[in-house]
Amino acid sequence: MLSFKKQFIPIFRKSIPNQAKVTVASYTTICKNITKSSTITTPKILTTKPISSFSSSIKFSSNISKRSYSVLTESPEAKIYKYDDIKKIASNPEKFPESVLIDVREPVEYSDGHIPGAINIPFKSSPGALDLNEDDFQENFGFNKPSEDKELVFYCLGGVRSTAAEELASTFGYKKRGNYLGSYEDWQSHENKIKK
Repeated sequence: MLSFKKQFIPIFRKSIPNQAKVTVASYTTICKNITKSSTITTPKILTTKPISSFSSSIKFSSNISKRSYSVLTESPEAKIYKYDDIKKIASNPEKFPESVLIDVREPVEYSDGHIPGAINIPFKSSPGALDLNEDDFQENFGFNKPSEDKELVFYCLGGVRSTAAEELASTFGYKKRGNYLGSYEDWQSHENKIKK
């Protein structure tokens, strides 16, 4: 059986970039530390070239960025809506003129039932719809394209497509976005409880 030192050194030699010239003293020190210690620590490699010369594309930053809801962009986070919020918008659209409910399910799903007042912009078959110009949008969907100053509140059946649609809308310049994560399944569940 090979010793740990004999197994590690060939791998270590291959992992050093060609541009890095490791000094004999640092290589020897690393090897001694490996044989003395049962745990491996990250070795400090001394080079004859400064680290900044290895790659001009590497940039280091001490800024810690806030993780936003959207993974595609750094635009403002989307508001998460619950049933009660959506019920208020659907029941009193005149009190929420800046909010637009958008059902991102396919037209067949939408025609089987939808939240009152919602418009249908299917995500799967028309993912770039919100990037269309006004005329093309009108021609394709039969209603005016929501303006970028409106708050778009997305929903689907279970929250997956609405999340994707919301994130995509942010890339098209929509800053005010909402996502009803419970979506139509949650809506139906609550509405059925009210009817009983």
